Amino acid sequence: MKKLILFLIIIISTTSCKFQKKEFTLIGKWKAIESSGSDGAKMYRTDIEDGNELVFEKGNIISDDLKNKGKYEISENRLHIIFPNEEIYYIYHQDESDSEKMYLQPVSADYTILCDEGCSTTYEKIE
Repeated sequence: MKKLILFLIIIISTTSCKFQKKEFTLIGKWKAIESSGSDGAKMYRTDIEDGNELVFEKGNIISDDLKNKGKYEISENRLHIIFPNEEIYYIYHQDESDSEKMYLQPVSADYTILCDEGCSTTYEKIE
């Protein structure tokens, strides 16, 4: 009986480790995998083949797959990316059920939504 209880404890403890939810972190390599939006009547989602990549590093350094390197600033759900020749603004949301996904919604410099019906790009962490 003791062996059975010990066996069950080992099984439960090893399987529960596999299901622990990872904590979201922006640091890492992200790839665009889907765009979504609305035409006013219905929502649509489109898969992105060979989407752009963003690499967020410690020290607020960012680079993209075009070899641009710059800085990023984050405050609450606002993301400001500063490349040498371009500034980009997003509202970002983390996926509540998947810490390996986030959604970037383009906005203006004063964080006004640019898409009347809403639009965003889904990014998936690849490293």
